Amino acid sequence: MIKIGIASDNFRHDDRSLTYFFKWCQQNQSPIVELNTLNGDDFFEGLGFSPAASLQSDPLALRHELESFGLKVSQLDCHYALHRWQSIPYLINGIKFAHALGCPAIATTDGAEMPPGMTLNQVYERAVYHIGEALPVARTHGIQINVEPHGPLTNNLELMVKLMKHFDDPLVGVNFDTANTFIAGNDPVKMTEELLPWIHHFHVKDVAPELRANIGKDTGIAASDVHVGQGINADNIRNIVALLKKHNWDGVMSLESKGEKNTLKSLEWFRTIL
Repeated sequence: MIKIGIASDNFRHDDRSLTYFFKWCQQNQSPIVELNTLNGDDFFEGLGFSPAASLQSDPLALRHELESFGLKVSQLDCHYALHRWQSIPYLINGIKFAHALGCPAIATTDGAEMPPGMTLNQVYERAVYHIGEALPVARTHGIQINVEPHGPLTNNLELMVKLMKHFDDPLVGVNFDTANTFIAGNDPVKMTEELLPWIHHFHVKDVAPELRANIGKDTGIAASDVHVGQGINADNIRNIVALLKKHNWDGVMSLESKGEKNTLKSLEWFRTIL
């Protein structure tokens, strides 16, 4: 069964806090959330202007707050470019935090651009090593590591399939992103079909019409400037949902769109196609 999630990152664009985000989801009958994380402290988050959870904070206190609003977390975004050494402690801390929070998965990805002096195969080998360092912790805690298409490595279908087959582990999967794959020049529907055996979670983003010229040039967008269903990726999203229904896919499709107003319109539109 497809379930709708709401990404806390949407509310970063309005300078809102996590608590504001939780209240909004409760009021709009959307009980599944996805949380941005920080592997440290950020003064915006500390002042209440960023809807992110620090991995240094108390996960049980956050869990109690979520429960008070009737919310569950589908995934923690622990994005730190997989070719960087910092991705290892980020993944491990995220796994431990997710376990305490009662959240089943974390997400990671590569950087938006190729690292200077590295080839794509070298980035792939680095990703294999870094995920491999975190995987034993994922196993002891029962937490999935989902790799999101958001860069040169992860938007390469051949290498993504190779990465999944290399680990061949139910705890290593894909957090598919409908917009990043599209803006990178891929066919999101075809890519969903190819990666479906490994897809555990979705980011659902549309693409604003003015970004048409960027297709094939960029590797992703943080969030859509238009609401889901309003942009040039809407038909792909419809077709992906139809494909998932056909295969009885069971999981969360988390909506990503800039700002509170866009998020509400995205939620209304997505409910109609489900």
